[in-house]
Amino acid sequence: MTKVKLLVPLPLLLIFLFVAIPVPRQRLYPAGFNSVRICDRNGELLREVLSFDHKTSVWVPLERASSWMIKATTLREDKRFLLHPGIDVLAFGRAVHTNIKQGRIVSGGSTITMQVAKMALGLKSRSIPNKILEAVCALKLELQLSKAQILEIYLNRIPYGNRTYGIEAAARFYFGKGCGQLSLAESCMLATIPSAPSLMNPYVNRGRVDKARRKLLHDLLKQGAIDQTTHDVALREQLNLINQRVNFEAPHFVDYILGRLRQEDLEDAAKVITTIDLALQQKTEQMLSTTLQSLDRYQVSQGAVVIASAKTGEVLAMVGSRNYFDATEGQVNGCTSARQPGSSMKPFLYALALMSGMSLSDHVPDTIVEFRLRDGSSFAPRNYGQKYHGPTRMREALASSFNVAAVHLIDQLGIERFYALLKQFGFQSLTRGAHHYGLSLSLGAGEVTLLELVNGYRAFARQGMVTDLTCIREVWDRGGGRIARKGEERERVLPAEVAYLITDVLSDNTARFKAFGANNPLHLPFACAVKTGTSKDYRDNWCIGYTTDYVVGVWVGNFSGAPMQGISGITGAAPLFRDIMIELHRDGDPAAFACPAGLKRERICLFTGRRARADCSNQMEELFLAGTMPLDSCDCGVQGSERMGVLTAGLENERRRRTANDLAILNPGEGDVFKIDPHISAESQRIKFMIRASDSIESIMLKLNGSVITVAEYPFEFLWPPVRGEHVLEAVVEGDGIDARDRVAFVVY
Repeated sequence: MTKVKLLVPLPLLLIFLFVAIPVPRQRLYPAGFNSVRICDRNGELLREVLSFDHKTSVWVPLERASSWMIKATTLREDKRFLLHPGIDVLAFGRAVHTNIKQGRIVSGGSTITMQVAKMALGLKSRSIPNKILEAVCALKLELQLSKAQILEIYLNRIPYGNRTYGIEAAARFYFGKGCGQLSLAESCMLATIPSAPSLMNPYVNRGRVDKARRKLLHDLLKQGAIDQTTHDVALREQLNLINQRVNFEAPHFVDYILGRLRQEDLEDAAKVITTIDLALQQKTEQMLSTTLQSLDRYQVSQGAVVIASAKTGEVLAMVGSRNYFDATEGQVNGCTSARQPGSSMKPFLYALALMSGMSLSDHVPDTIVEFRLRDGSSFAPRNYGQKYHGPTRMREALASSFNVAAVHLIDQLGIERFYALLKQFGFQSLTRGAHHYGLSLSLGAGEVTLLELVNGYRAFARQGMVTDLTCIREVWDRGGGRIARKGEERERVLPAEVAYLITDVLSDNTARFKAFGANNPLHLPFACAVKTGTSKDYRDNWCIGYTTDYVVGVWVGNFSGAPMQGISGITGAAPLFRDIMIELHRDGDPAAFACPAGLKRERICLFTGRRARADCSNQMEELFLAGTMPLDSCDCGVQGSERMGVLTAGLENERRRRTANDLAILNPGEGDVFKIDPHISAESQRIKFMIRASDSIESIMLKLNGSVITVAEYPFEFLWPPVRGEHVLEAVVEGDGIDARDRVAFVVY
């Protein structure tokens, strides 16, 4: 019995101690109340971040705040603030009733004191235990602090949207004035924001905010806090928000800088001099906007651009989206978003091939073939435009971006080796193992960021040296002292000779003639190495390149992942890339790329890739790493049109020999089973018949159960309305010396 008597008061004792022991001051008044000025490389202000990581730039005493703001806030958030002891029993009871009725927490019934308690305790979720803690802590705060102190803490720490905390920061952010200068109308607008900062964003939902402001003015009149004349004047007042475009220069870049400051634990910095060139940034934003307007009809909604110095790696411009202030997706940063890069990854693969002893004169196959995968399935890469070129010199295969040739290379060199090299180049977004991506890694199946691509290409411009891109030049603390930062780390990932060979190919307009023609956007009036890329189903469109001065990366597409309509890298991103490069070199052409002394020049036969004989009529000069020059000479005993005739005849015989193996039904597969969905209308359900065929085949006859249903032309696809039963699909090509066919059986039920 004695033990029971001793234990009974224990909970009461704990509650007493909890209430009696004051809340630590640092939980109520956190340190670090300073703004940070983010400037461009010339000291031009990009943005003053008034609130950094849930802190306020300037803590203001309550007496400096507008009396209108105090009245509007207390009425909006806690109309009985001056009367209750921390908990408003009426409001709390009403919230409990509503929550029970709804079966979930929809109303907290929180007082201003309870919200301060929540800040002090660092509580995030709206759970019943947390509400109990808030209530008890609120009682404790009411004993520890005056009402004025509690309201001061609340007004200085509450969120006002757009990453702004505290009334002083909010007044400066939205109206460009101190909180003591706020009018009644301005105070009522700001007082509506904290309850739902994202929803009540006056830059996005002005109508909703104005409606809440008018209601609050009416409530103030109803409560007798203002008279009718004051109400009417405030209602008619025109509220002019600051144009945040002026205060938000290079917005995606500044957001990126704030993230970097967090990573480097520099959140208390007072001033940051960045690498950005504001004039170039603004010009780039304008050029991207103009380009995207011209691409609207092709279902292209977004784009991103990164410009960096090839020599220093300083980011000079970063445009992350079409319009940062677009409420739907404007704040997505396309420069840091991981997406499939398509063929823009091929230069790294060819660099690996050159390091492995191959040369640019070596031939790689460019014919339709199926590659057997580890899981027993097969992979049949296709070239853009469905054109194939037989054995092709590596220079042409890279410059013209032939897909099949790239898959042959990665299959020969090894997926693991290529993956390891990409990691050395800094592609940290490739987070899965090498075999997750498989052979398609050569075609850009792994998702990377535009920043990673720009820095990867910069390694070619810097003769094989990799360093991280840099965005910050100097950081200053509140005392005016310069904060020391870690210097750059350099790593050689390629021999200088290999880097130059890739540069030479990417700047060779003749080598890309087969794919892009002579007058293409990549052909600039000065030395520029450039590569395009288009991901599967035209979802992403890239153009990355460099001169000796600059590296430029352009992406266009849709953040939603929706495909574009018939736009590839050469028609989508490349024209903007060209315009940017010409703008960058308006005052003079860049220097030519310097050729390392270790490379050798040799005349080779255009057709065989061997050393050219003196009587070979199809010669060209090629560059070689030491020890990789061809040893044999070509056997061009036949010259001119006679030799071309022999070659043409041989290619035609090879074409006819391959045709029987180049026709296959890709969909449906043998034994596939389809089920008609009873919940979807029959008109909305189709099975796509897909046929693979070589470029020599112009049309294919499709038969279903022995009857011709269509004669399909490229891309050899047909949408068939399903009929229940067992079916046999045949693809037939006859005539012109070609006799090829394929068949599959499938079931629909």
